[in-house]
Amino acid sequence: MRMKSTLAALFLTAACASPPRAPAAAPLPLDADFVAAKARAFDPRDLQPRLIGNPTEVLVLGSLHLSGTPDGFDAAVLEPLLERLAAFKPDLIAIENLSGESIQSLKAYEAIYTDTAASYGGRLLKGAALAEAGLGLGLPEAEAEARRVLREWPAVPTPAERRHLAALFTAAGDTHSALVQWWRLPEAERIPGDGVSPDLAAYFQQYDTRKNESHQIAARLAARLGLERVYPADDHAADDVMTFAEPDLVALFEEAGLQSIIDDPANAPIIKAGERMTTPEQALETYRFLNTPEAGVADVALQWEMMLDRQTPNDVGRIRMAEWEARNLRQVAHIREAMAEVPGGRVLVIVGSAHKPWFDAYLGMMSDVKVVDAVKALE
Repeated sequence: MRMKSTLAALFLTAACASPPRAPAAAPLPLDADFVAAKARAFDPRDLQPRLIGNPTEVLVLGSLHLSGTPDGFDAAVLEPLLERLAAFKPDLIAIENLSGESIQSLKAYEAIYTDTAASYGGRLLKGAALAEAGLGLGLPEAEAEARRVLREWPAVPTPAERRHLAALFTAAGDTHSALVQWWRLPEAERIPGDGVSPDLAAYFQQYDTRKNESHQIAARLAARLGLERVYPADDHAADDVMTFAEPDLVALFEEAGLQSIIDDPANAPIIKAGERMTTPEQALETYRFLNTPEAGVADVALQWEMMLDRQTPNDVGRIRMAEWEARNLRQVAHIREAMAEVPGGRVLVIVGSAHKPWFDAYLGMMSDVKVVDAVKALE
């Protein structure tokens, strides 16, 4: 019995023993460039050469806010600009406006954001209320239904289908996409019906002459190119950072001599850009200037360097800079998300010119993005 136990133990030991190891293989030689690349810290731009297929081309158009142009501004002067942007042939257009989702979030947290939703989305909320009365859909429900309709959108929609989608977009807080649908209708079909009440139709008509780049450039261009919508990309989720810092910011501007900065002739090309928009030639030249690297550098020096290069009351400069950078990052994140609709396509972003240098820098870091020279596009 003892011998059997001993034999069993020996057999078990032999069965469980590891097989003899093969001699270790000599390490493969590594490419010197590969080693050098891996020695650096990760940079998203290192992924760009590895992309299979075409990059997504992004043109960021820095715009003055047309609402600040003098009385008598005629949007017809934008025609040469629209022609050059149309030649870029964007597959998607993003704008500096809040989405219905962002407005809903700001309203839900109104105790924190106070009047932010009303300040930046008030007109969109007014339109949404008009559309909700006819459709019975709130912001989230209308957004979900608009997405469903677009997934099943026919190649040749009827006027009734366009009117209904315009109503849905408006109820979702996306008036500018609604205008794309409205302006794609023949004029004789821009009438109430299919969810568009008489009040909502009148609301759409107000945008024909209202001064804003999101509809006079973006929505007009989208309708001209046969696109179905534009993509709101603005964000104000960082506004709460400045809730208790506004008095200090006012003190900073007083200390820096804000009026003297505004009156400095050297800053006139940026500050008074709206005054040079009375002819098509002036308008195009203004947009060319605002989109130069020099204008971007000058704007950063004008608005943002003072936030960092001096001691400010209660560090309000650094607080304001944090809010500004967070807003730009979130806007770029919304644009990046929208790009998923058109991988390898062309994207036009229309945004206040102060954002352009930040957008170009951040978008240039994306793994499959190529930032287009706006000045060349406007030649």
